[in-house]
Amino acid sequence: DINVQKFKIAKTPDEAEKAVRDLGANKIVLKAQILAGGRAKGVFSSGLKGGVHVIEDLKSIPHLSEQMIGYRLITKLTSPDGVVVTKVMIAEALAIKRETYLAIVMDSSGPVLLGSPKGGVNIEEENPEKRIEVPVDIMEGLTREKSMKFSAGLEFKRKISRRSCRTDRKII
Repeated sequence: DINVQKFKIAKTPDEAEKAVRDLGANKIVLKAQILAGGRAKGVFSSGLKGGVHVIEDLKSIPHLSEQMIGYRLITKLTSPDGVVVTKVMIAEALAIKRETYLAIVMDSSGPVLLGSPKGGVNIEEENPEKRIEVPVDIMEGLTREKSMKFSAGLEFKRKISRRSCRTDRKII
């Protein structure tokens, strides 16, 4: 099993409101779902700022999702026209002790694990010397050694490091 926070996808404000009820959480993260980074700092053609919102006033979900769905989200990683948001993710907000960045990208030779022990919205600009890249051989998969190297680069403590290695290897 891979540990994932509870979430729902909504294509309308009504679906977003129902998702909040179904999740039963006291605090929600509302995220525009587009294939582009920089969502948190983006601006919608509706005027709404930010494609990621942590919300405690759950009654505001329909209004916020209405300002996202069907509008263009412009980020520094989209074209100047932005990308139309057709759905949003409604997720339970979790207590975060530390943010870590992890991505799996494809390059010409196969998957590459990208990471940084410093997560957050400015991952591209901040602490570039901390970024880790671990190429994965498609024939052998993610080896324990490479997974351990990646986990060490994320500066995880031993217990978390072992759990991270198991999860990384399940994903790839």
